[in-house]
Amino acid sequence: MVKKAYLSPFTLAVVDFFLFNVSFFGMNYWKRGNFELSPQYIKLLIAFYTIWLLVSLFTKKFRFDFHKSYRVLLLLLTRSTLYIVYCVALVVVIVGLHGFSRLQVFGTCGLFFIGEVIVFSLYYVMINREDVAYAGADYVKPKSKPKSLIVLYVSDFLLVTFIFFLVNYLKRGTFVLSPEYEKLLLIIYGLWFITALITRKFNPGYRNYYYAMAQWTKAVIFMAATMAVLIFAFRLFYYSRLHIFGFLALLLIAEFFLYLIYYVLSKNDNNGGDIESVGEVAVVIRQEDLSLDIDIEKLRERLTNPVRDTLREVFSDAPGVFEFLDETVDLSHIIRAETTIADSRERIRLTILDKHLTRLLINSIRINDIRWLNRYFLEAHKIILPGGYFAGRVRTVDLYSKKFFEKYPKYFSQVLYFVDFVFRRIFPKLPVMKKIYFTLTKGKNRAISRAEALGRLCFCGFKIVAEREIGEDLHFIAQKVKTSSADENPSYGYLVRFNRVGANGGNIVVYKFRTMHPYSEYLQEYIYEMNKLQPGGKIKDDFRVTTLGRFMRRTWLDELPMFYNWIRGEMNLVGVRPLSYQYFDLYPEDLQELRKDVVPGLIPPFYVDLPKTFEEICESERRYINAYLAHPVKTQWGYFWKAVFNIVVRKARSS
Repeated sequence: MVKKAYLSPFTLAVVDFFLFNVSFFGMNYWKRGNFELSPQYIKLLIAFYTIWLLVSLFTKKFRFDFHKSYRVLLLLLTRSTLYIVYCVALVVVIVGLHGFSRLQVFGTCGLFFIGEVIVFSLYYVMINREDVAYAGADYVKPKSKPKSLIVLYVSDFLLVTFIFFLVNYLKRGTFVLSPEYEKLLLIIYGLWFITALITRKFNPGYRNYYYAMAQWTKAVIFMAATMAVLIFAFRLFYYSRLHIFGFLALLLIAEFFLYLIYYVLSKNDNNGGDIESVGEVAVVIRQEDLSLDIDIEKLRERLTNPVRDTLREVFSDAPGVFEFLDETVDLSHIIRAETTIADSRERIRLTILDKHLTRLLINSIRINDIRWLNRYFLEAHKIILPGGYFAGRVRTVDLYSKKFFEKYPKYFSQVLYFVDFVFRRIFPKLPVMKKIYFTLTKGKNRAISRAEALGRLCFCGFKIVAEREIGEDLHFIAQKVKTSSADENPSYGYLVRFNRVGANGGNIVVYKFRTMHPYSEYLQEYIYEMNKLQPGGKIKDDFRVTTLGRFMRRTWLDELPMFYNWIRGEMNLVGVRPLSYQYFDLYPEDLQELRKDVVPGLIPPFYVDLPKTFEEICESERRYINAYLAHPVKTQWGYFWKAVFNIVVRKARSS
């Protein structure tokens, strides 16, 4: 059973805030003999409050798990106090506030740290009475550090030296350093070395370039903060702030390029170089000696063998892919001559001798990199036999975002993802920006949701047979079961239109704001077969609905454009839901005929009866239609006010 802390994070924050005030006013009393603050020190206190709050949130101090080791708690408190010291010193030095007492600033931080250690330690003991003696029992010795890269060390050291002298030249017109600035250079050398060790900036084992540069950025920030503390502590205000912080800014920019060069060169070295000898050719391609004596019968026999063993070998380096194919498709009844593997981003251009060639077409590249996706799917549809299969893969927006946040450091990923979201997911849906987007990207690495990928396949005449997440991609298998959709305008923009069953069984075009991913309308049958219905008549676990779409549905914002249908007389204010043809076919035949006698409405009888099951929905609509046909005005008036009451007072919603 997991133990729980007695105090909430808010209570811990209040206690910590009280400790901070005791420390600050205690130092003020020691320094001046009273608790009164001058206007200048009131500003300092406000700065302290702001920094204390930001650092506490950044370090998550009040959400610390007190069942962790005591050593981790002490490290957290130490790191939090150092951050406060660094930030206050930076503010004082950069703004040029020389008059503050060093004893007041550093004394406050010191007293605060001691108070936190005492209070948090007592709380830690109280929480872990039974196992306080074993506070460090779970401590695991860290792995040995990777060896530093000598070349990178030396290059960065030379870069520090060069930029320091360059800033001196820009500031004073000479590369010759004064005696005071020679001392400053020695201080910077020391800080550079210490921060490199602390942040492990030269560790070669980082996941990618971005994670490495996060550490290099931290190192420069620590140098700047520590330099500010030294200036304030030892009254080194005669040093030029432009020289120091300008040097650090230029150093960070230069280090970005330095590590980029190192990263590219190291990646190229790992590739092993090009093939430059006959021996290497033989090793790589393992080609047998060419023989012109071909046995046609053996070749034909080979082409008519089942493709199963061949695909097992082809996908030996892609764990899970062959198993997915083998479990979904009967590979023992598909021969090698009927199988095609496409590895091009262009349209599939195969000479069709006998109308159809292929029973199994495997697309080996991500469909995210295909510019004209529907054209590509239609070409695939053309060459596949009826009942044949099309297999491919896509990196969906969900899988992409997961990989994105793994790729970039924690504190940069949110900002970068917002920019990426606007460029890859909003621009392609705006009329003008869409052309700019595809001109710049050529359609590569486009954002495709799971619903859009599967919906496009259904639009192009395929039926989704199976899908599975393997590695970083969603793999799918679709079957050719019909001709492509006759719908000339599949939805893609933010305002979408749907064909719905109207009065007398005729078709009406209903307008809504988008709540689903593009091409979702073609997945209606697949979603119903997979998930059935939930209470209220909606599709259960419908992945087609976007996050914003769920909010719009709860607040009815998505249905605002339907007032256009009401103005045109195609819909009443109250009436049965305008259904899609797939959903309409699920209704009993007698209710289908009965529905044709009334006009659909904006407010359905659902909000009056609040049915739970599909059968109850049918009975609710049947009851409404019969009442409406007998007493139209009375029924409309009564249903309207009952629906308003349930929506406003009882908070009825259609999920």
